Amino acid sequence: MLSCNSGDIDLGGSREIAFNAKHIQRALTQADIDGGGKAKVFVCGMQNNTTALYSNAEITRDAATGKWFPATTKDWVNGSSYTFHGYAYNLINGQQPTGLEFLTNSNGKDQYGLEVNITQPSSYDESQMIDYLVSYTHRIANGSSKPIVQIHLEHVMTLAEFYVVRGNLFEARLKEMTFSNIFYKGNLKCTSQAVLNSGEKNAWQMTPNGNNDVVYTYKPSSPVEIGDNRDNTAAKMAVMCLPQQLTAATKFTIVYEVNEKITEDSDDNWVEHTETFSLYNYNPIDYQSGHRVVYTATIDSGVNLEGVVKDWIDVDYIEGTVLPEID
Repeated sequence: MLSCNSGDIDLGGSREIAFNAKHIQRALTQADIDGGGKAKVFVCGMQNNTTALYSNAEITRDAATGKWFPATTKDWVNGSSYTFHGYAYNLINGQQPTGLEFLTNSNGKDQYGLEVNITQPSSYDESQMIDYLVSYTHRIANGSSKPIVQIHLEHVMTLAEFYVVRGNLFEARLKEMTFSNIFYKGNLKCTSQAVLNSGEKNAWQMTPNGNNDVVYTYKPSSPVEIGDNRDNTAAKMAVMCLPQQLTAATKFTIVYEVNEKITEDSDDNWVEHTETFSLYNYNPIDYQSGHRVVYTATIDSGVNLEGVVKDWIDVDYIEGTVLPEID
């Protein structure tokens, strides 16, 4: 997927090609963290545009030096030029995502991460949602300077979060939440790499495949209490979405019950309600890569839905650490 850049740090006598993974943003949902999942980083590399050095090789951080290396290291060659590419995804239970497919060119060689097909789960399972990241700037490393190769990464996906909160009601419980009619398969291709040392970004194109008909449903085993703000409600779901434009068919539906007793001391009177929103009518109508879209449905005498774009917090990922929570 991806191009990376090299830094200009001279390592003196060291001849091993070393990397540094930067800006690996929050590539894990809470369910992944609870299940022990973590992000992994991979590199591809070419020498003099002819010799393949690395093809989707995993790199890990050496605790003693802070540098990242593949299992088999290679040495810099003075006078040679190099290009490197990097990508990352969150690893679920030690397994590569089943929806990751690297494409090949006409000569049968892989594209070194420059074109892939990706697939999210076809039914809702937060622990199986994959966050793909790609390196986005491009500079060529000169072997005689022996730099640390800096892998700067950004999100491919959009994080869509849905929360249901209550207003002034006595009690409310969520029975079901559905996010429907989006694409879950797509082709990601680098259509243009930035010019040497220009500071520009690579151009990436995401083309959804198939039909925008996937339906994600969250249905707890029993109704869950709806809190009065996003920090204390269990009525929530998180979806890693392919970048795409929403249509009038993209909807958010909640089935909930409200305790409509007359006074706080009256007998319980649980009444079920259903509300459906066409997300096309609620900003944003485009899901763009690297954005976090938060929808909040507030239940009172009726239901109001608000959709906003939030920052997706950047962190530098260090092997073995737990990434921070989204705010």
